[in-house]
Amino acid sequence: MKLEIDHDAFAPLHGESHIGGEQRRHGRHRVMLSAQIHTPHGASTAVLLDLSEGGALVACPMPLAQGTHVVLTRGALQAHAIIARVQGRRFGLTFDEPLAPAMVMDVVTPVARWAN
Repeated sequence: MKLEIDHDAFAPLHGESHIGGEQRRHGRHRVMLSAQIHTPHGASTAVLLDLSEGGALVACPMPLAQGTHVVLTRGALQAHAIIARVQGRRFGLTFDEPLAPAMVMDVVTPVARWAN
């Protein structure tokens, strides 16, 4: 089985800038980690592309609509969220409750933190 990578899934969302972009309440950690998205329609594997206390950017093969309530999981992380932005198979999540900084650091590996 050949794995096909959609390289556009890892680019910034339309209108999002990595430098001088919108003001965010929480700093983002850019990562590329496996995760799961649980929806009312079932679960799917996902790639966690960035994570902050307030939300995340994920790439997921399952088509999902803006406004869908989901649960993002990775290891001990179980974050209830709403899909705030959609572009193709990339979804900007806003968490229902901010994550504790310690939880973010538990998910973000030392190598990923070093690369930021």
